[in-house]
Amino acid sequence: MVEVIADVREQASQVPVLLQELGAKVKLRSLTVADYVVSERVGIERKSARDYLSSLFSGRLFDQASRLSEAYEKPVILIEGYLEEELDGFNNFSAIWGSLFSLSLDMGVTVLQVKDQVSVAKAILTIAKREQEERRSKPRIRAKPKMMEMPERQVFLVSGLPSIGTELAERLLTHFRTPRRVFAAKEGELVKVPGIGRKKARSIARVLDTEFRSFKQALLEE
Repeated sequence: MVEVIADVREQASQVPVLLQELGAKVKLRSLTVADYVVSERVGIERKSARDYLSSLFSGRLFDQASRLSEAYEKPVILIEGYLEEELDGFNNFSAIWGSLFSLSLDMGVTVLQVKDQVSVAKAILTIAKREQEERRSKPRIRAKPKMMEMPERQVFLVSGLPSIGTELAERLLTHFRTPRRVFAAKEGELVKVPGIGRKKARSIARVLDTEFRSFKQALLEE
């Protein structure tokens, strides 16, 4: 029988019950990483389309994906529902495509979109069968990855600014010494850092100075 380890919080959904109805043996555990574990190397994070967008615009998505990829050799994000439908007429899909490409091409995370919870359960079962019947790999919970060291956390924080990757984040921190000083810097101060032109400086200032709106409201007003 195929085995699936599910996080106890997933009981709020119908997916564990659906997996059992499909013939899987479901074990509920308190997981620190992933919502479902189907083999030693595959951990699956389930997100509704709305939750994916919320995680993306709040900055949590890539932190979660990083933890998933640190814990499992083959990380999977399974999106329940379709992102285009959740956007309610929002036409600028470039940010969403960018996140999907970053996850797959830069972080090695497989991202799948399926219709509903029934499809989620079927997808999890299909992956579990492939891993356990073909690869003979049983589910194994991976330990929580170690917390990032302070410099890594600081770089991660600053790299969340628009058009700022790891290299530019390190340059900004080297110049300003602390993240707080980076965020407090004026445009004229930012452009003194190599690689930060007027356009990037304006984008950073705009993000830091714009009043917060919920992600759904922001999407509708674009």
